[in-house]
Amino acid sequence: MKIRLLLLILSTICYQIQAQSSKVQQRQIEQKIIGNWVKYRVEMKDGSQILDERINKNAASMLIFKKDNAGVIISGRNAQQTQYVISDSILVLNRTGSYLIEKLTEYELIFHGISENIPDNEIIRYHYVATTESSGQYFFRQFIKPNIKTQANGDTAYNFNEYIFPQFRPVLNEFSTVISDFYEVYESSYNMIEKDFNFPVKKKGNFRVTFAVSKSGTLKDVEIKESSDSTYNNALLQAVYKTRKRWLPAEYEHKKVETLFNYVYVSEGEDKVEVNFDGFLYQNTKENANSLFNKKEYVKAIKLYTKCILMQDEDFDFEPYYKRADSYFILKVNKNACLDWSYLAKKGQKRAEKLFLEHCMK
Repeated sequence: MKIRLLLLILSTICYQIQAQSSKVQQRQIEQKIIGNWVKYRVEMKDGSQILDERINKNAASMLIFKKDNAGVIISGRNAQQTQYVISDSILVLNRTGSYLIEKLTEYELIFHGISENIPDNEIIRYHYVATTESSGQYFFRQFIKPNIKTQANGDTAYNFNEYIFPQFRPVLNEFSTVISDFYEVYESSYNMIEKDFNFPVKKKGNFRVTFAVSKSGTLKDVEIKESSDSTYNNALLQAVYKTRKRWLPAEYEHKKVETLFNYVYVSEGEDKVEVNFDGFLYQNTKENANSLFNKKEYVKAIKLYTKCILMQDEDFDFEPYYKRADSYFILKVNKNACLDWSYLAKKGQKRAEKLFLEHCMK
């Protein structure tokens, strides 16, 4: 009887010690997580690389954890207030889900999504590092500073980007609407120049033109940087000049600023050799290309993706274009990746348009 009583007492003491230890550990986590954290890396839980740029871009650029379970999720310029709860290393963010904290130190926070019956290569792991920067300081360093260009005369200009961009008038009359959305400004101005350029559809070509919109909205410094056929250079220059009365200057911190543009125009031509499409051969070639891509043999994969593209009578499958662009981008051959994204954007692919704007406009 005494032994049973002693065992019961010992069991109760052990439980209390464990419970107390768990509470202490949770308090430590709650204290350590308070502060500002910036995104360092996003990967799959199994450690594999994420190639879909949308996943990385959609992950919060900054997390701010305050006392009393209040937090802020920052993505670019957008900030969303949230509530968070920590329970046994589980981080619950209001509206976004539950995450398991893998590591939390004074300098590093690593967590991944919690999902049942989903393999590790489909679960996203997030790496954040501590910072003393405010959200405003981080935003400037991450999104504004890389786009600052100092001109020869010492003035500051900014690359055309989704945070600093001029407005555009698609129609010139007193009732015309002024476009003030970044993607619409890009699409409307780019397409207008392309239409007036009127490069022959059946001819292959590659052109890059740069220009600036000044603090007063004046079009200036129009220059052809790349040209596959100089006989069409003047036509492209004139197409750009036709937009000169359509711009309203960009503003940053309530001041008018100069913006720099870098537009690429690509024509694939329509001189493909007529061949009978072999669906089995096409699928087999694409599977082999994907296998090489997954093995990180990107040069070999590019050759097979190019073969897939040439096998298509029409562009019914855009995956080879995306994968070829991804391969070029990983190999740091950004020019070729930009050509593929530009072509896909012209085909109405919004994902490619965003990739082109993000990586090819600087």
